[in-house]
Amino acid sequence: MILFTKREKQVIIFLICTLVAGYAVKHYKQAHLYDDFNPLSKVEKEAFKETAELTYKQLDRTDKTGLEQEPNRSVEKKYKPTIEIININTADKQDLIKLPKIGAVTAERIIRFRDDFGSFETLDDLMKIKGIGPKTLEKLKHHITL
Repeated sequence: MILFTKREKQVIIFLICTLVAGYAVKHYKQAHLYDDFNPLSKVEKEAFKETAELTYKQLDRTDKTGLEQEPNRSVEKKYKPTIEIININTADKQDLIKLPKIGAVTAERIIRFRDDFGSFETLDDLMKIKGIGPKTLEKLKHHITL
């Protein structure tokens, strides 16, 4: 009684050889994964830590002009985000989503309104879009232009 034909036996042997070769390659790669890894010594770690602390202390005391500041103020506290102004007549969906209180659905509605009725003439035209009311419009006024 023959279970497999000669061709089927060849396919099974090929699959088994491929499986064994795959495991051998995986094992070899895992064994040599950390060959180029050189851990830092304690001396190198301490030197890096000292350099980082000195740099941070210098940044704390000086501003961009190199002048001394008060000791407890950091550079990060002076950062003020800039407001990006977006033209609602030309903006795409990704730009509209950046606006406050505007999600993906409302951005789609703005684009559909623009396509159907043309560009916005005034900022109050945004009130015609479902989801934009007086409070939302107030928050948007500083971020949009026509």
